Amino acid sequence: MRNVIAAYAACLTLLAAFALVGAAVVFEATGPSDAAEAAANRNSFNLVTWELKHLPQKWLYKIGGVFRDEEGSDDGALHRYFELGDEIDRLANEAPGSDALARAEDERGGLEARVEDIIEGRVTSVLEEQNLALEPPLFSDLGLIFPPVDFEIDPPPRVLAVSPRERIDLDESYLLTPGLSSETALAIEAGVEADDPDVSALVVTTGGVATYPSVIREGRSYERLVDTVFHEWLHQYLIFFPLGRTYIKGGESRTLNESVANIAGSELARLYFEKYGPLEAEPPPTPGQSPTPSAAPDPLDDPFDFGAEMRALRLDVEELLAAGRIEEAEALMERKRDEFEAKGRYIRRLNQAYFAFYGFYADTPASIDPIGPKLAALLERAGSPGEFVRQASAITSQADLDRLLGGG
Repeated sequence: MRNVIAAYAACLTLLAAFALVGAAVVFEATGPSDAAEAAANRNSFNLVTWELKHLPQKWLYKIGGVFRDEEGSDDGALHRYFELGDEIDRLANEAPGSDALARAEDERGGLEARVEDIIEGRVTSVLEEQNLALEPPLFSDLGLIFPPVDFEIDPPPRVLAVSPRERIDLDESYLLTPGLSSETALAIEAGVEADDPDVSALVVTTGGVATYPSVIREGRSYERLVDTVFHEWLHQYLIFFPLGRTYIKGGESRTLNESVANIAGSELARLYFEKYGPLEAEPPPTPGQSPTPSAAPDPLDDPFDFGAEMRALRLDVEELLAAGRIEEAEALMERKRDEFEAKGRYIRRLNQAYFAFYGFYADTPASIDPIGPKLAALLERAGSPGEFVRQASAITSQADLDRLLGGG
C-alpha cells in the first residue's frame, strides 16, 4: 500500500509539473517583442512559488479533518461563505478599513478551505456519474479519481496578450502578477505598442488558470465558481489525451481545447446544480396565493443582442484588416466599444489583441470560428457531457472534428 500511495503521489507531482510547464510554454514569447517581454519580466507571475505553496494544502486539510469537528451543514457553510463575499463588497465601498470589514474577511478566510473541499467533493461526484474519472492502472481498485479535483480560491494571474495590428492572431502571451492596477495595465499596453507600433496589446483579467491545483478567482458567484472549477479540471484531464497534449501548438488546437472545456464545463455545472441545487431555493408560494406572473419582455423594447453585435463586429474588422485598412478597423472597434458601454456592456479596451485572446473560445461572441457550432453539434449527438468529452478528447484538429461528425 505504501508503494501504491507513493506512486500516486508521484503522479500528482507529474500532473503539477505538466500544468506548470504547459502554462509556462503557452504564456511565453513566440516572437520578438522586447517591450512585451520586458514588461512581462517586471510583472511576471511566479508559477513555481505558487505551486510550492498551494499543492500540499488540500492534503494537509484532509489529514487535519481527522481532528476537526465541522460545525453546521455543508449548504450552510457554502451559503455563509458567499453571503460574506457580498458583505465584504458592500463594506469595501461603504466602510473601507473598518473593523467590520476585517472581521468579515477573517470569517470568510476561515471558511475557504472547507468550501473548497465541499465543492471539490461535489464536482467529483458529478464527474463520476459522467464516467469522466481517469483512473490509472494500479489505482482503479482504490476508487481514486485522477486527476483529483483540486482548486484554490486565490487571485489568478493576469495575461498580457499581443496581436499584430494587421491581423487578429495571438502572437504571444505572458502570465502577469494578479495585483496589477489599472494604471499599470494601461502603462504596460502603451509601452508595448510604443516599442512596436505594428502590434496591439491587452492586459486581460482571467477567471482561472489550470495550474495544479487550479487557481480560481475569488469574488466569483457560486455559479461562476463551479463552472470555472469544471473548466479548469477539464484542461487537467485532457492533458492525458491527444486534444490536451496538442494545446501548446496554439491556433486550432488551442481553440478546440478551450472550446471543449467551455462547453463541457457549462454542461457539467448545469448537472451539478440540478443535483445539489442553488444556495437558496425560492420559497414556495403561500397556499391560496398565486404569484403574479411578470409580463414577458417585449423584444422591441431592447433589441440589443450583444453576441450578434460582437460577431458582426468581428467580421467587419476582419474584412477591414484584410483590405489593409487598419486605422478604420481600430476606429470601428473604439466606436463600438462606446456603443456597447452605453448598452451596459463595459469592455475596457477593444482591439485586435482582445479578439485574438477571446477568439480561442469558439462558443463566445468574440469568435466567428466554425469550431463552436460544430462542437455544439457534437454535444447534441453525444447525448451527455461525459460522452462529449470522451469523443472530443481524441481529436487534434478541425478535420478530426469533421470526421467525427461524419462530414469528412
